[in-house]
Amino acid sequence: MSNSNYIIELCQTLQQQGKQPSVALIKAISQKTLPLPDILSVLQKWKQTGGKLTASKQPSQTTKARLSQEERIQALEERVARLEALIEAKADD
Repeated sequence: MSNSNYIIELCQTLQQQGKQPSVALIKAISQKTLPLPDILSVLQKWKQTGGKLTASKQPSQTTKARLSQEERIQALEERVARLEALIEAKADD
């Protein structure tokens, strides 16, 4: 997800909570470090559209990479579970 889409989602979250999105609030709830110029740019557009700005629905390269990472994590978790089961079975023998 691009920084812009992420910031828009943060603005939407704040608005749903009844708060006016601001640089300070966006930085406070963000789960990642965001460049100040990105925040200012999106926040300006957000205010110009009266809070009607929406995030792009097209998946970015980062999103595609994240999906494959999530799939890899899933496979590793399954592998660890199988290995733990084998270790327990050996310990019971």
